[in-house]
Amino acid sequence: MEGVRFAFLVMLALAVGPWSKALALGEAVPSALGPAVDSQPRAAVAGKSAGRAVLFSALIPGGGQVYTGNWWKACLLAPAEVTLGALSVRDHMDATEALRAGNEDEYVRLRNRRNAFLWWTGAVLAFSMGDAYVSAQMYGFDRQMTFALGPFRAGVALGM
Repeated sequence: MEGVRFAFLVMLALAVGPWSKALALGEAVPSALGPAVDSQPRAAVAGKSAGRAVLFSALIPGGGQVYTGNWWKACLLAPAEVTLGALSVRDHMDATEALRAGNEDEYVRLRNRRNAFLWWTGAVLAFSMGDAYVSAQMYGFDRQMTFALGPFRAGVALGM
């Protein structure tokens, strides 16, 4: 669990740090120790790698969303993945303890609940990976999807 937190914090630092713009544009990263090693300007990267987005999303909760710059999605998906995973681990440990104690009914109940949490964890993970793939493919378009909530000329609207 500590490794996941560390990896998430590293990705967060890379995405919002002072060098994030340089990384996104494929330029050399400025160093506090001296000038950048590669001083030749490079062409701007048109988009994000869909493969990397899916990989980050599979390995780090919300990682694909952070990679593609969808912070609010990462803030929703990462806690959902971690919470569902933690609940399934907790129920697995409780079910194992109930089996050792000889309580068959409690074991079956906890096993079924664990399996349900695992299915939901897989569903959220699959959604997260799919969303990261689509967001990477759509990265850099003129009109990005934004979240809007409030009154508009035509009335009240809820948009994504």
